[in-house]
Amino acid sequence: MGHNKIKWNISLEEGEIIAHSTIIEILRGKKQPVLLNELISLLNAKTKKYNVHNKKSNCFSKYLKMNYGGLVNFLDSYNIYGIINSESSDKVMVILLEEIIQEEGAPLKSIIKDSEWIFI
Repeated sequence: MGHNKIKWNISLEEGEIIAHSTIIEILRGKKQPVLLNELISLLNAKTKKYNVHNKKSNCFSKYLKMNYGGLVNFLDSYNIYGIINSESSDKVMVILLEEIIQEEGAPLKSIIKDSEWIFI
């Protein structure tokens, strides 16, 4: 389908800044964990103002999917986000780990590098 040939209007660094600032804003606005589907909807709504694609306006979650393998992969690669899987249902919740942000400050550090392999 040629998705790997999509030309984006923003660099990976700009995309990370937009993603982190928007996700942190959303999670700080909520006082409890946010469902993953709700986070995706809010992220797409808040990032509509950014024109991330050259020929058409794509939602920001598609940008994250094409460049990072999805929102969960993006969140998982940073230690400031916590992902809660509920065994009783198929819900996934996301929380912001404020104490880690205060300890590390900016810029945010990725847990893994693109070239690293992780064996589980």
